[in-house]
Amino acid sequence: MKKFLIFILGLICINGSYCNELRWAADTDSGAPSVFYDGNNQLTGFEKEIVDEVCKQLNRTSVFYQNDWAWLVPGLDHGLYDAIVEGFFRSEENENAVLFSIPYYTCPLSLIISENDEEIRSIEQCSGKKVGVLCCSRPKWVLKKYKDIIIFEYPNEYGALADLKNGRVDAVVLDYPAAIYSLMAMDGLKIVNNFDKVEYLVAVKKDNHSLIEEIDKALFKLIKNGKIQAIVSKWGLSNSLFDGYVTKVVNGNEVDARETFKQEQSVSKFQKYAKLLPVFTKAAMVTIEVSICGMIFAVVLGLILVLIKLYAPRWMQLIVTMFVEAIRGTPLIIQLFFIFYGLPFIGITLQPLVAGIVALGLNYAAYESENFRAGLKAVPGGQMEAARALGMTQWQSLRYVIIPQAFCFVLPSLTNDFIAIIKESSLVSLITIVELTKTYTMVSTSSFDFFIPGIIVAFFYLLLGLPFVRLAKWAERHLALEKSAYRAKQLPQKRMNINGR
Repeated sequence: MKKFLIFILGLICINGSYCNELRWAADTDSGAPSVFYDGNNQLTGFEKEIVDEVCKQLNRTSVFYQNDWAWLVPGLDHGLYDAIVEGFFRSEENENAVLFSIPYYTCPLSLIISENDEEIRSIEQCSGKKVGVLCCSRPKWVLKKYKDIIIFEYPNEYGALADLKNGRVDAVVLDYPAAIYSLMAMDGLKIVNNFDKVEYLVAVKKDNHSLIEEIDKALFKLIKNGKIQAIVSKWGLSNSLFDGYVTKVVNGNEVDARETFKQEQSVSKFQKYAKLLPVFTKAAMVTIEVSICGMIFAVVLGLILVLIKLYAPRWMQLIVTMFVEAIRGTPLIIQLFFIFYGLPFIGITLQPLVAGIVALGLNYAAYESENFRAGLKAVPGGQMEAARALGMTQWQSLRYVIIPQAFCFVLPSLTNDFIAIIKESSLVSLITIVELTKTYTMVSTSSFDFFIPGIIVAFFYLLLGLPFVRLAKWAERHLALEKSAYRAKQLPQKRMNINGR
């Protein structure tokens, strides 16, 4: 009875701590100065600080979740987190999907051009020009009103501004905070015009009215007492939302975040990335965990599928054939999104890591089943007959005689597929898992350097694959030696039988 009460109290404590959390999500790719990782891999940004203040008002613990911008709302719908914070704006699509808080920050959109451009001075002069924007962003919806502007969409600021420098687009439109912080890290560009307006809001699930009311009250209080103004001013930003509110002057001892950001950009790259090696190592562990678990799942399921396909009743063979062809005929990314975001609609909700392993396992199981089929067909038919003649059942014959021999034939293919699954595991970053590739984009977009982080990540991928290649070669040599020894023992016996005749 005592243990049972302790167990119940433990559950209450766990649930209580969970209820006291505010789980919020953002995309840290090119997140400066909203939500991003600094040079010490610490989550920072003016919106992150605002969330911290809101959590203090609500007496909750701030818990951050990383997710791609385009998938923030689906993640919210499926309960991965409670709120979205990071320059989230009001649109017709968003209005039908989420509840919005009151605005806590208002800024214009900034038109960015090359320093050598003497033609473009306003958004109206971009008629017939190619203009870069971020995917699913406020600038994209605003520029749709200008019919003659050719819109190019990018996943992050770096790609858009790099194309502007290289002459692939004529201008870029970003939110004002992103614009001024991006230009600190990328020279040769300038802001020529601020226009329109975007309001930043917190978004919660459509039916979560109680939470949005709490957040509204907290935000209004922080606006009235000047906390948000202090945070925004600290980051060197202006906020027209504060007109009419009594605001406090920023404490003179407050660190200037803008100057700090400039200093981080000027730190030598060796020092910067030396600090981030533990981050890449941790991400590599996630990659190898997903890859190994996914490959084990694929090998086991692939073997089951091929055994059904070769030895089960006809109707089961047809089901397996349809499954294999469906998996092989559709992209892995579609399967990943379907498993993670689609299955919850029928009541099946998987955690991100589990969903990633299942998606990779199912995809590669279809291919491994074909590898095993080729391996089983390569085993001489007389082996099964001999095993059955010795009194073995069909399952025993497969288990002890046929499958071990087939495994020798498919080992090289399994090795190649495992190397492939390590690289394919990068797709799981699309479902909130922070592995090597996602870490690469997060570090690169915050530092505006894709070269050195790319070399580091490529080196990690190489290190992950090499041990398994060596292990596979050792296994092949070991199996080859066993075959040679077996043949050497059998040859004198065969010669004696021939001479005996």
